[in-house]
Amino acid sequence: QVVQVGPHASPLSSSYSPHAPSPPTMAAVINFMSVDAQLPLSEGANVDYKSSEGFKKAAAALVPAFASAVCDYAVEVPAGTSHVNVMATSFSRATIKINGTPGNMSCVDIRGTTSIAITLEEGGAVVSTYTLVPKMLATGAANAEVIMHEKPAVAAAPVHGHSHDGGKTECTADHGEKAAAPAHGHSHDGGKT
Repeated sequence: QVVQVGPHASPLSSSYSPHAPSPPTMAAVINFMSVDAQLPLSEGANVDYKSSEGFKKAAAALVPAFASAVCDYAVEVPAGTSHVNVMATSFSRATIKINGTPGNMSCVDIRGTTSIAITLEEGGAVVSTYTLVPKMLATGAANAEVIMHEKPAVAAAPVHGHSHDGGKTECTADHGEKAAAPAHGHSHDGGKT
């Protein structure tokens, strides 16, 4: 018995058997994708958090507009863009890799790159590939948002830094030149004072 599946299938007859063939499985697809452009704060600078103070984030556009069934896109970015941030989500069990990096988000350096590959893998085999081709526009990003990288706070150096009981309790006495004679029964000059 042949059972039709899909959008043009006729309703199943009353002779349907639970042992009928399963519907064919579809290859995994990306269900959501977005991109944005990242530009250095100054020409020739980097955008990564290790070697820069920050970057400018600007809009980028997928052409055509994203649809799961479409696999090839141009990514239009403003002049001066050095990186494209790609975010992709699949509701399948497939593993997403963006330019070979596992994960659903990656910032890709597009300087010297002709395309960005987004692959979906199941069981170690690629089941779907989406391709993004960066296209630099002639105009810059007039409304780019400046994003500053947070720098970790610098720990304050200890002010006093010594103890008189083998490190158990820090000494809080003022031992400066204008301080009164030690009131805690010892000297710092070998017992002379």
